[in-house]
Amino acid sequence: MMHLKAMQITIPSLALLLTGVTALPQHRDFQILQIRNESLANVSTNSNGDPLGWNIKALSALPKIDSARAQLSILKSAYPSHGIFIVHDEPRLVPTSNVLFSRKVNSLDPGIIWDSTYLWNTYVVSSGSFTFKKLYNQDFLLGGRFYQYQDEITFLPVAKQNTVVNTTSWMANIDGSLLVSGFTIPGTHDSAAQTSRVSWLPELGGTQYSYIPDQLTKGIRFFDLRVGSASDPLKLRHGMLELEGRAGDVFKDFQDFLAAHPSETVLCSIKWDYDGSGQPSDFESILESLFNDGNHGNWYTSTTLPKLDDARGKIVLLRRYSGNLGFYMDVSNNTPDHTDSTGQFRVQDLYSPSTLPNGTPNYNRKWNVVESFLNSHQSFNSSQLSLNFLSAVNIEGINVIYKPAVWANEINARMQTWLDTIESQTANLGIVAMDFPDVPGGDWSFSIKQMMAESGQTLLHVSGQVKLIERLILTNFA
Repeated sequence: MMHLKAMQITIPSLALLLTGVTALPQHRDFQILQIRNESLANVSTNSNGDPLGWNIKALSALPKIDSARAQLSILKSAYPSHGIFIVHDEPRLVPTSNVLFSRKVNSLDPGIIWDSTYLWNTYVVSSGSFTFKKLYNQDFLLGGRFYQYQDEITFLPVAKQNTVVNTTSWMANIDGSLLVSGFTIPGTHDSAAQTSRVSWLPELGGTQYSYIPDQLTKGIRFFDLRVGSASDPLKLRHGMLELEGRAGDVFKDFQDFLAAHPSETVLCSIKWDYDGSGQPSDFESILESLFNDGNHGNWYTSTTLPKLDDARGKIVLLRRYSGNLGFYMDVSNNTPDHTDSTGQFRVQDLYSPSTLPNGTPNYNRKWNVVESFLNSHQSFNSSQLSLNFLSAVNIEGINVIYKPAVWANEINARMQTWLDTIESQTANLGIVAMDFPDVPGGDWSFSIKQMMAESGQTLLHVSGQVKLIERLILTNFA
């Protein structure tokens, strides 16, 4: 029997969308917003699903790319449960199945994009899914929920697409009698290793773009912290690389967030990660002084896992260092599947799969062990803590091109696809720890995009109302 509270589900109304629109400083942007708002205020549909109430004259008078953007904005608000694409009309191999309607809006030809002789066609896709193969770069706009892999665009209108997740307080909807091991928890790998914190080799050492407060706001509840140095045992680090900041800074971020969101808990893994010297004998006592000083959060340091109600507002210590406090996570080195001797902890952390004979990443090897964990997920309220790392990196000699962002691009894409297979189900996937879970998107740095292009990779693009973190949260709810 499920022990989950009913989740509140809301679908954004046009009125709410309109009240949230503010004018941009550029006159043209303001004009686009004004036309969008006028159309949104009047949009309705006929029996064929064709939207009525468009300001066609104004849309047609806009520069072509702006007209397309205005159309996309209107359709995303008016049809949040559908897939949308706006594409130049010729030459195109546009699929016809599952198209709710299509519309062409003529526009001016200002010559601002290279293939400016073409016009825009608008398509709204009903239920189901199909792929749309692109022929050129940057010649279409997309809306709804979709993902892009290599040269394929796949639209996936689904039941949970319109579910609005309150990512700041999503645990308020979880039954407090469940153990913290008993439901899905999105997490990050090397949580404090933001690319901007890594002063040397940021593309190798960086595993996140968002800082801890932003990760918390986005719904992350498991954090993987690595610390250690010869001069400061609480210095943040990622393997051989020191990071800006100390563990205490992160603890304060936890404290501030939990004070504002007492329904939540944070699971914090702490690992001694400095190879230059062994763990100091007083390392745990240094940590304990922070745990108890009242300025770094309220900590749960029992060796057994708590129920959620006992952990709300607290930081649950998961230990990966020599000591006595907290729940001990016995993580074997580079392991595809390891269960500790007590049976209370199971981990997949194959972080460096060997490359293929041609020197390219062995994505299948990594994904297969990730998927094995996903397919063998535990029941709700399981007492076994499952930790599934989606992260990986390849360092062979001086060749470090297959960096965390490259692996995240591929494995996160496959994770997105796998979640489609259980869209209407509930599942306890345990902790799923990811690199860059809140991208892909516009936050990818130019240097990483360039590196990926040179290595034959293509950026994954995920868009729409339900992103990877939210979709993991939604596996807890029917």
